Amino acid sequence: MTNAPGFKQMHVAVVGGGIGGLSAAVALRRAGHRVDIFERRGFDVEVGASISCAANGSIHLEEWGIDVDAMSPVALMKLTMRDWETGEIQGVYDLSDYQKEWGRDYYMLHRQDMHKVLLAAATSEEGEGMPCKVHNNSVCDTIDLETNTITFLNGKSIQADLIIGADGIRSVVREQIGVKPDIKTSPQTCYRCNVLTKDIKALGLVKHSYEPAIQFWGGSEGRNGRSKYYKIVMSPCSGGEIVSFYCFMPTEMTNHREEGFTFKEVPVSDILQGRYSDLDPECLALLQNSKDRMPWRLYVHQPYTHWINKRVCLLGDAAHPMMPHQSQGACQAIEDAGALGIIFSAKYPEFTRDVEAGLRLYQAIRKPRATRVQEASARATENLGERIGFTSIQIEDEHLRPKSGNLTVREMNEYKMHDHIAAEVAKLRKARETPQEMAHL
Repeated sequence: MTNAPGFKQMHVAVVGGGIGGLSAAVALRRAGHRVDIFERRGFDVEVGASISCAANGSIHLEEWGIDVDAMSPVALMKLTMRDWETGEIQGVYDLSDYQKEWGRDYYMLHRQDMHKVLLAAATSEEGEGMPCKVHNNSVCDTIDLETNTITFLNGKSIQADLIIGADGIRSVVREQIGVKPDIKTSPQTCYRCNVLTKDIKALGLVKHSYEPAIQFWGGSEGRNGRSKYYKIVMSPCSGGEIVSFYCFMPTEMTNHREEGFTFKEVPVSDILQGRYSDLDPECLALLQNSKDRMPWRLYVHQPYTHWINKRVCLLGDAAHPMMPHQSQGACQAIEDAGALGIIFSAKYPEFTRDVEAGLRLYQAIRKPRATRVQEASARATENLGERIGFTSIQIEDEHLRPKSGNLTVREMNEYKMHDHIAAEVAKLRKARETPQEMAHL
């Protein structure tokens, strides 16, 4: 336990054990708090898909003492935009100097690898702080905002000093704190699938597959009226043993209509619909030999009015669900967790005794930045050229060139959260420097 003057160890309840929830648990464990994690399922249903972790995310992982190498990362060297039909390169964003410029690589990870390492960091006896406790099969039912008590569908309840809703896009915690989402079905839907590198070698399909790069096909209005919502994102992960695909298409083309948390694997024919018949033949052959094919319905959420209510806050997809086209969803959840870990640390002990004030600061720090990424992700749905990286290069296809207020790698990676929080706390402390307030502190 941290023994800094004025610091109070809090009991923190994290609702949701995904990437964001585990990141929050680790951050607050490292800050000296006692953390319980409540997950609606077990951890054996994590989606087998790739996940991006740029420098603005991995900086926090390193700060928490996470062994990123244990996540079997692939360090990306470039982003490549290809023509849908031919596979010809239309634009390249070079990442070869990324580590030199930002102090760490741009990692591609397999979601299951990342989740496993974060779970171990949260619960292991090793490492700084008290090991977190995990409670599976715990579905949030209600939250009493006056007593800060969560009641679960299994009949159990728990009272905590701080409750974090990291329960995803269908968040129950969000509903409990009075957020009324404005949600619309996206015009674009996705299927996720993987191809094993050993199978790629056996099939001789090596044209695009060995590069440590995220590669994109489509994303603009194409020949013969092909919709701009046809897009493929391919990336290596799991130490290069898996090549992961995100296959997008117009929503009206998908066979998938169900909702829920788990799905059955779909046949490859569900993916290869419509204009996929026009696709670069080598990429098409990879998809024909894919596995782990899972549907992913996409929705556009307008930014929420608030993320906090009394001593409850939202984090990650529960706070700022976004389209996947900036590859920043995980990083923004990690940034949320990083902010909570800093605000409720021994450096700012006043917030461990005034949680509501700490959460007001959390919202002020995080909401504008996450909202900007959320809005940029929606723009990139309509124009792949709005994606971070491609906003900084000349693209052959004029329809893919960014047209407004775009995000850049520099904007994302130059940000210094510790400095931002310190500046805002200094303003708050100065504003209340009266004898009475100083006695309170």
